[in-house]
Amino acid sequence: MSHLDDQLLAKLNAGRNDLLASVEGLTDEQAARRPAVGGWTPLECLEHVATVETLLLRRLQTQSSELPEELGREREPELYARISTRSQKIQAPELAHPKGRFTTVSDAVGAFLDARERTIQWLAKCDFDLRRRAVQHPAVGPASAYEFVLIIAAHPARHAAQIREGRAAI
Repeated sequence: MSHLDDQLLAKLNAGRNDLLASVEGLTDEQAARRPAVGGWTPLECLEHVATVETLLLRRLQTQSSELPEELGREREPELYARISTRSQKIQAPELAHPKGRFTTVSDAVGAFLDARERTIQWLAKCDFDLRRRAVQHPAVGPASAYEFVLIIAAHPARHAAQIREGRAAI
């Protein structure tokens, strides 16, 4: 039984599309340029998002534990909103920092799209109730597996905003 409901799929697609739109038209040279405001380059943002998606999916697959009952849904909208916007600074763990793996927008986008496809495929085959599993998130702490997927869905939008901010400052 799939636990990829329409709402979750829409959020996953929205985050993906937002990230892709943020780098549309960027040359590889522009994508490698550090923004005047500081922070990561667009290539580094793309690498980070692909890396985080891979790491979070692996954690979801291997480190979730069953709960006696469904976790509440009340914090889901707030969590999604907090992760998808840049209103609150979140320090990425060292493991998720970009390492310069990509020199082209195409390669970096490809890595992200591959990671997103693995997430969607896993969710389509997932055989447990996402709200009856708990997972430890490095920045958020304990979360339901459903909240975890919302974080995965929202994360690219956060970095799409970062890329747009950097492009505006060029």
